[in-house]
Amino acid sequence: FKLINFLMEPEPRDSESGAGASSSDGLPRAAVAKLVKERLPPHLRTKPDVAALLSEMAGEFLQMLTSEANEAASAEKKKTLSEAHLLGALRKLGYPQLAAECEAVGEAEHGAQAAAKARKRKLKGAASTLSTEELLAEQQRLFAGARERLQAGGGEPPGAGAPETGG
Repeated sequence: FKLINFLMEPEPRDSESGAGASSSDGLPRAAVAKLVKERLPPHLRTKPDVAALLSEMAGEFLQMLTSEANEAASAEKKKTLSEAHLLGALRKLGYPQLAAECEAVGEAEHGAQAAAKARKRKLKGAASTLSTEELLAEQQRLFAGARERLQAGGGEPPGAGAPETGG
């Protein structure tokens, strides 16, 4: 799904040089050309028409995919397409292997997100194991330490000086 997001990002347009040009039905040609260049061995090149053709083909594929996914969502009376709708559309269109690969990527991303949430909960949980009295004592200790550092430095706390006069 990251590939689809990457391909669908809008490109800055340069009206004089034609850079960033894309067809109305296709994907941004520069993005497609970049992907093609990254995938080809260094000794191979492509003609400029290849990026345009691939751009239009990818755009057509995405239109078919979203159309199928939209039909599935509509059948379930849903207004939002989900990963399940897209994966089902891939399978229905005859791309079960691609659906399985996308599913694996999605599961890996969900796993990483779940791990991050678990770490966050663990950190929050560690702080919440202290009683109210312990938290208050910790706060008082921190205030006392800050007061000592301030007095040792000879400064005044912010806002403790003469009040400012507005002008």
